[in-house]
Amino acid sequence: MEILKNIPHYLFAIAPGQEFSYYMIGLIIVGLMLVGSIVFKQYYSRKVKNGDYVFKKMFKKFPNNLVYFAIGLLFFLGIRYENIPYFAMRLWFVLLAIGCLAYFGRQLYKFLKVYPKELENFESRPRQNTENKYLPNKR
Repeated sequence: MEILKNIPHYLFAIAPGQEFSYYMIGLIIVGLMLVGSIVFKQYYSRKVKNGDYVFKKMFKKFPNNLVYFAIGLLFFLGIRYENIPYFAMRLWFVLLAIGCLAYFGRQLYKFLKVYPKELENFESRPRQNTENKYLPNKR
């Protein structure tokens, strides 16, 4: 029962102290996010160049959002290193981690489940006639 009483104090501590020893792991994660963003951007441009319009529509903002999450984590690590009150609370890290994991999970679900169905629907739809009907010549 004592553990349950200490959880809010642990999360909402104004200045949690210097016992945070995961700076190097956090910087590695930030680096991996940035490299992943660059790699996905290359993959995205290759898929779009080949004419995959469904992929273009569904994953357009993913590389930019990955960079935003990396910047947020880097900002949190800097604030935590300086131990700034209220900003260095563990609550912000928990919220950032939950948001990041939820976003990655949603994107993975879209890639594995929704994207194949949408691609199949796109390929099976009837094609429109590309002939221009508004020419001045009679048929």
